[in-house]
Amino acid sequence: MRRLTNSLFRHRHPDFVYHEDHEGHEGFGYLPIRASCSSCPLWCTFLLVILPLTGCGSFSARPDPSRFFTLTAIAQPGVTPTKDSSNSAEVSLGIGPVRLPGYLDRQEIVTRVSQNRIDVSEYDRWAEPLETNFTRVLGQDLSVLLHTDRLVFYPWELNRRPNYQVTIEVLRFESNSRGEVQLSARWEILDTNKRMPLQTGESGITRQPTAQSTDASVAALSEALGDLSREIANAVSAVDGQKR
Repeated sequence: MRRLTNSLFRHRHPDFVYHEDHEGHEGFGYLPIRASCSSCPLWCTFLLVILPLTGCGSFSARPDPSRFFTLTAIAQPGVTPTKDSSNSAEVSLGIGPVRLPGYLDRQEIVTRVSQNRIDVSEYDRWAEPLETNFTRVLGQDLSVLLHTDRLVFYPWELNRRPNYQVTIEVLRFESNSRGEVQLSARWEILDTNKRMPLQTGESGITRQPTAQSTDASVAALSEALGDLSREIANAVSAVDGQKR
């Protein structure tokens, strides 16, 4: 009877049968599932072999698409002399502090796409902190324009204190959606001996790059920085001429 009943259930429910367990208990129930190598199809084995090999390929090294840019100083040959440049041969000038807005304090190059929004480049980056690059190139420009190598950068040692100091607050220094580059800055020239301001100024400079590319935009930003350097150099020459 048990065999007949078991056969009927096996026919309709192959996994629900009358059986005895290892402790001698009997009754109807589902047979325990047993793992078997034969239950794994051939394609499972194939995937287990192939996936690790293809996975390794997805983690292989890929070239870095990033590009790095720097500002450049004005060319020394053929530089237009500043006003009263003959009187400023012995000028000693301290440069800094130079302050840039927080949104420019990043490695990525930014573009202003509207009055209140900027885009950050995914691949185009500054090769060094922009504030460092800006300050150094400004110093190179002023050295050429004022015909002096008596320049120091803030902060300086007491025994190297210059006669004049120029501080700069940069407000904008980027390209815009029209393809132009803009440099806006406030600057001040101080007498370091008397600790008093001698002249202040605000510059707004726009340059048109020669092409619609990051290379051309960075070159135009360098030219705009050169224009700012000329304005500051002329002011330093005028101040120094009045004191002689």
